[in-house]
This record gives sequence, structure tokens and C-alpha cells, in this order.
Amino acid sequence: MSLQCAGCGNAIICGIISDLDGVAYRGEQPIPESGQAFQTWHARRVPYAFVTNNSTKSAAQFAAAVPIVVGKPQPLTIEQALACLGNKSETVMIGDQIGTDIAAGQSAGLRSILVASDVPFNVVTGITPDRIVSSLLDLVDGFAAEAAVP
Repeated sequence: MSLQCAGCGNAIICGIISDLDGVAYRGEQPIPESGQAFQTWHARRVPYAFVTNNSTKSAAQFAAAVPIVVGKPQPLTIEQALACLGNKSETVMIGDQIGTDIAAGQSAGLRSILVASDVPFNVVTGITPDRIVSSLLDLVDGFAAEAAVP
């Protein structure tokens, strides 16, 4: 399924790369709205991958809860996730930190969406997300189905 994201230039979005800590969960607690958003995208068959720079768990521990995990902020890790998802111009990077998540996505040529939370994000000169949301549910509501992809 192809999607459009309001506030992202209405460009088609066919894939999502997302940070984990601060987007999918905080500490050990899942963020319910994020779970709902990923369930909706899964039901709509929107492919997604998770990237993290959290070294407190092994890839196997992350993979037990989510489909794909690679490290960041280097663009190579984003490109590895893109290899699983497809077209760079149709994929967005979602994160909660400008200096790692947004910078990594933009350095790999992706549009970026910052999830603002109660954890302050680091401002980095010259790096601006394409959109800022308070919850992943803000994105679900802003996405509109365009056409089915075979």
C-alpha cells in the first residue's frame, strides 16, 4: 500500500524506518500509541524496520520483540534497513533525537520525522526534521491510502 504523509511534502511513503527508544518505548515501557500506529501500518502492509544505537541489549534481544534491528547514527545502518524496505525516496526515518535519528536519516537521503516527547531532544545546527509530531498516532491520522502495491 502506498501512503502520503501530510506535512512531508505529500510525497508517497511506502516504508518506515524508526528508532526504538523514545519512539516505540521509553525505558522498559512500551508507548501504547506507537504500538497502535505500528499495528495499523502492519495491517495496511506498510513495511517498516527498526534501527537503534542502544547498546544495552543484543540484536537478538531486540529482534525478539521487533522484526529488523541495525545500529545508527551512521548512514550505512539506514541503508541496510532500506535494502529490506525498498525505495529511498518513498521511505521516512522516524526518531526522537535530532543528532542521531534525524541526522542519520537525512545523511542517508531520507525525509525525517521527529517524535517530540517528554525527553528533551538535542538541537543540532543545520539539521531540521521535515515534520515534528507528538505521537506516532499523529502520523497514522496524517497518512492516506493512495494505491495498493502488488
